[in-house]
Amino acid sequence: MVIGLTGGIGSGKSTARAVFVAQGYSSVDTDAIVHSLLDSDEATIQEVVEAFGEGVWKPEGGVDRKALGSIVFSDAEALGLLEAILHPRVREFWETEIARDPDGDWVVEIPLLFEKNLQNRVDFTVCVFTDLSTQVERLERKGIGRAQALARIDRQMPLAEKAERADCVLLNEGSLEFLEDQVKTLLARL
Repeated sequence: MVIGLTGGIGSGKSTARAVFVAQGYSSVDTDAIVHSLLDSDEATIQEVVEAFGEGVWKPEGGVDRKALGSIVFSDAEALGLLEAILHPRVREFWETEIARDPDGDWVVEIPLLFEKNLQNRVDFTVCVFTDLSTQVERLERKGIGRAQALARIDRQMPLAEKAERADCVLLNEGSLEFLEDQVKTLLARL
């Protein structure tokens, strides 16, 4: 079983993924793959710097994600260019991971699951849902200002649309135990 886990920024996808892992699932975090590529993959770093300029390169090596984010989250064309660089590499990585244990149970955290039409590459889709104010509050706790948090949320498919497309929706508004109970109930039915 390969579960594609999605949701909006700040909805609690990583927390939900950890709950699946606690239930015995192997996991892939596509955001972590992106961070690794931007920190240490020379071919990716070179392509990103060529596309976005020396201002996104860190002297100690890697890409300055904050500088890059300030470019791409205010420019849809720039975001599309970055996604064209990163997404094929990310997809190849997670598909290779799953191929190493094709009979295992996997949860793959893919923020843009539906936007990039990847739902057919997984067996079951789950959307982690929370309200807008909770998303913004969580992003502010991570040091992202309210205006930038709202801009990033606006760049994504509306969370309600993701929830409508998903096979299952997990509500992440309560306690961790509430989320754990939802995951356990779902897995008992799969």
